[in-house]
Amino acid sequence: MKNNVLVFIFLASTAGVFSQNASLSPYSYFGFGQSVSNRTAENNAMGGVTVYADSTQFSLDNPATLGKLDFVQYRFGASYKTASQQSMSATEYTNNARLNYLALSIPTKHFAFGFGIKPKTGMGYRLNVVETINEIENSILHQGSGGLNSTFLSLAYNPFQGLSIGASAHYNFGFTERIFTRSVSGIELSTQVFTRSELSGIQFLLGTHYQTEIREDYQLYLSATFTPSSKLNGTNTRFISTISSTGNTATRDVLDLADLAQTTNTLPSQTSLGIGFGKQQKWFVGASYNTAKEGLTNPLEMNTAVSYSSSSRISLGGFYIPQYSSFTNYFKRIVYRTGIRFENMGMNIKNQAIKDFGITFGLGLPIGNFSKANIGVEVGKMGTKNAGLIEEKYTNIMLGFSLSDIWFIKRKYD
Repeated sequence: MKNNVLVFIFLASTAGVFSQNASLSPYSYFGFGQSVSNRTAENNAMGGVTVYADSTQFSLDNPATLGKLDFVQYRFGASYKTASQQSMSATEYTNNARLNYLALSIPTKHFAFGFGIKPKTGMGYRLNVVETINEIENSILHQGSGGLNSTFLSLAYNPFQGLSIGASAHYNFGFTERIFTRSVSGIELSTQVFTRSELSGIQFLLGTHYQTEIREDYQLYLSATFTPSSKLNGTNTRFISTISSTGNTATRDVLDLADLAQTTNTLPSQTSLGIGFGKQQKWFVGASYNTAKEGLTNPLEMNTAVSYSSSSRISLGGFYIPQYSSFTNYFKRIVYRTGIRFENMGMNIKNQAIKDFGITFGLGLPIGNFSKANIGVEVGKMGTKNAGLIEEKYTNIMLGFSLSDIWFIKRKYD
């Protein structure tokens, strides 16, 4: 009965991923939206370190870590983010909640597999620019919403003790909607251009994970992943309308996009490396390095103010467990996590490199024998006020559940 309930929860919950706005940031204006973290709450609480894996914990970023699982596991995570967005002249505040991931993973005698869904990018912005042209005031409003989601199927195999290899196939899908509205002082009707892109494509991920004992109870962890560049197909439509002061549409015409009605975009290749060291069920410290080739191509949206370069992320973090096997003191079984993250977003706006920095803390609260509720907090800063840009200071509260169970074993008693 328990197994059926877990599957029902998984299938019913996936509906929420398709319609959420995963980002509310002016930096999501560019490309297909801002990349969003879909790492597990445990990984995020360690600054994004993804090299650690054991019988109850794996990384969504590396399919090879599935090979370490001994239990069927259902995972889901969500977050709530608040941010102050500051320019040289003004400050605004935003907040949004989103579902981070849903995944079901199953180890078998010969291999392990998993599947799920998670957001990949999020678009959500509202920017108002007032400029004077020939002594006439023009108000320009930029709005955007949407983003990409990714469903995935992962497989892992252990060719010999300590080594796991894995692969994932991802189907990326979603949409972006952009609205450009120009209002001119003294003119009743405004001009609005609406552009919608339906996006889809296949992407693959290869991974490996190695764990070996150096001395008694001390473990060395090594991991690596590679994501080849992939195509993202777009079906695009654009409308131009006149809007009255009350918001009603006066006229609406379809614009002929010609060759841009169907576009092929490129997502860059990515590589990650990780190393960690620790004492089993006691403590762990690790580091991860991720890099991606020069940014995406999007023929539909050309913007001379932005250029792309290789992106990178350095994560440092770890955890500590006072006494894993304590039966009398619950707090000694809690996993205490912390980490730090430095990220170059690979995006240059008005010759300013956009960077992101975060410090994280978290707790892993035991639920029963093998399950946990994971809580994390990230405090960070992204962007800059230079060149008229916006600096975001944010707090991200993360919640994740890893619910483990034993399937495919015949029970003597029920």
